[in-house]
Amino acid sequence: MLNSRDLTTALNKLAIITFAILLAIVFSKSSFCEEKSNIKFIDDIPVMDTMNIEPEFSFSFDSPSGRIVILIATSSDYKEQIMQFYRQVMPQLGWKVRDKQYERGDEKFQIVSSNNQESVIWRLSITPLNK
Repeated sequence: MLNSRDLTTALNKLAIITFAILLAIVFSKSSFCEEKSNIKFIDDIPVMDTMNIEPEFSFSFDSPSGRIVILIATSSDYKEQIMQFYRQVMPQLGWKVRDKQYERGDEKFQIVSSNNQESVIWRLSITPLNK
């Protein structure tokens, strides 16, 4: 049988362990949030902070075969920086790399660049996966 001193010691240890676990949870969530704060989403497409979306050329709608989301953006980042960003982010969101696109469920995500006279234009798209 536990005496009151042993019971108090056990409760103190339990309180310390509980507090330590709560601190670990809070700090792990706050570091996760800080890590993700550089990513914004537009219609489920992650967009780098350095990308400028051109709303007049971007659109989304639902079609009979699935949703279609097209974002047109510009960025001063190098192509490799942008491609590296998507290589890191897309698998974390459940997308699997296949050839030069990402697939998840019945959808595919593609990122395509083209040179403009002044900068590089990026087309980010989610479209139905043709099977």
